[in-house]
Formats: sequence, structure tokens, C-alpha cells
Amino acid sequence: MKRLALKRVASEKTRVDIDANTGVAFGPHADEFMSYLRVVSRERLSISINSWDEVSKVDRNMIWEDVLISFTLLLLPYNVF
Repeated sequence: MKRLALKRVASEKTRVDIDANTGVAFGPHADEFMSYLRVVSRERLSISINSWDEVSKVDRNMIWEDVLISFTLLLLPYNVF
């Protein structure tokens, strides 16, 4: 996460490939992306929230904006590689 924080300060984005069919991240930065999502979720959301459906639109938008600062997301069919 340190490397990601340094990239963020330098306004560099990490490319993450997303399977267009399933919405699952894959490729060399998938693990880093998923770890980042976990950290952001823990920071911004209450532990009492049981499912994504309970997350307010405001919180969803804040998380989405945070993700877009650090990552470039590309929708691709998984079998491209």
C-alpha cells in the first residue's frame, strides 16, 4: 500500500483490468486493487453494514471517487490474455 500511496501523491494511476462479464479484477494489479478496496471500505463504512445494498449513495460515490484517483479501470473480456 505504500507504493500505491506514493503513486497517488505523484498523481500516477495503476491500471486494473476488469472482466466485462463478471466484474472481477484480474491481471498483475488485481490483488493490489482488491486490497485497496478493502482498506477504503473499512475506513469509510460502518462495521454494522451487512451488505452493499445498505450503503448509501453518498458513501458509494465517495468510495468510487477515491478509487478513480488511484486506478484506471479497463473493462475487458477475461480471455484477452
